[in-house]
Amino acid sequence: MPSEYGEPLTERELQIVQLVAEGLTNREVALRLHISHNTIKVHLRNIFTKTGVASRTELSMLAVQEGWVKLPSLPAATEPPEGPTKLQDQEGTNLLDTEPRGSTRLTRRRRFMLGLGLLLLTFSLALPERNPLPQSASGPGEVFNSKESSALSIMEAPGGQWQELKPLPVRRAGMGAAAVANAIYVVGGMTPQGPSERFDVYDIERDAWHTAAPRPIASSNVEAVALADQILVPGGCDESLTPTAEAHLYQPETNTWTAAAPLPTPLCAYALTAIDETAYLFGGWDGERYRALAYAYHLTTDSWETLPSPARARGFGGAVAFTDRVFYIGGYDGQHELAICEMFMPSTGKWEPCPSMLQPRGGLGLAALGGRIYAIGGGWTTPLGFNERYLPTNQEWSVIETPIAGEWRNMSAVAWGTSIYAVGGWNGTDFLNRTYVIEVMPWRVFIPGTFHAP
Repeated sequence: MPSEYGEPLTERELQIVQLVAEGLTNREVALRLHISHNTIKVHLRNIFTKTGVASRTELSMLAVQEGWVKLPSLPAATEPPEGPTKLQDQEGTNLLDTEPRGSTRLTRRRRFMLGLGLLLLTFSLALPERNPLPQSASGPGEVFNSKESSALSIMEAPGGQWQELKPLPVRRAGMGAAAVANAIYVVGGMTPQGPSERFDVYDIERDAWHTAAPRPIASSNVEAVALADQILVPGGCDESLTPTAEAHLYQPETNTWTAAAPLPTPLCAYALTAIDETAYLFGGWDGERYRALAYAYHLTTDSWETLPSPARARGFGGAVAFTDRVFYIGGYDGQHELAICEMFMPSTGKWEPCPSMLQPRGGLGLAALGGRIYAIGGGWTTPLGFNERYLPTNQEWSVIETPIAGEWRNMSAVAWGTSIYAVGGWNGTDFLNRTYVIEVMPWRVFIPGTFHAP
């Protein structure tokens, strides 16, 4: 008999919930309980139906809320979180309100659980110590140090709006990505063997990868951006984790690379985006420290221009163009992730503040689509259970779901068509080859033409 919403969980289902909340995969749960992988899938479908959750993340948070998973008492936080203290959902409702008006029981529960993404931090404190990044760490050389595996290193959250696609051919993080003509181009990045010159191309229509001509140099902590059907890739870190000023342009039609004007300063771990035929580069690591700097690259003149500096020195932030302005969001200053948001106006050359994200995010991916900005990933020092969406017209951040909870950073996020694609990344212990997509504009508007009878 099929399960229904509201039915109590069986003893076996509660066992599975406990293991899922600990971060075990389906196969690991099956091995632990000595039952088949397919049986676990059936149990999870029944659990999702009975509880009304839509992902493993929500299920884990519900388990905490209902007392199915016990956490030890923890000392009160000594510092308030950076950014706003009230989480809001996509309609502007406070996610921490226990009785939002006009909501059904299911809607209240799901809103409450999404707001409890912050409880992943509590999980991380309750589990064995993760050997965190040293507070004195500074440069990109400290970014991909493996730590002991923990239950929060990677917690998959299938069953939601994110769909998994064909995996990236080589596991890596800190690579550049850009979309041109129904294809996503992924260049460079850090692999288990070191910085790479690889150049992989994802065919969106065929869900297939192939390899293109490699970049002339190996590079990690690098970005890429499309400029007039070409792809600009400046800087990056080499094998010795020293930044370079070299820049290159890739021509998809001929599968060839050409040298572009070098950066004014050798850099890696910067943020990069473009408006029309001008690329905007912010921040980054110069080999000694993180910088508060800004450059514009003009394709028509193959030249770099120095722009007014942003307020905060940092690397591993995200940049995205939105209409006639550029947002520079998040990042890492060598000790802390940041929730900061700054907005650059190319027409005036001035910087303006914008509302901080709900949570600090370093190594995040940014994408703009449908009048909204999406912040994907992060979790450098604080494991995260959600992504975020910013509505510039209302100047508000809201919570959206994530395919990976915990630590997921230095991936690439690219908008194309009606969807956002997220590729690769680092989960705190290993490089990833995951490729995900979420359709954020499922409705298309068709304007009928006028029909004239003969």
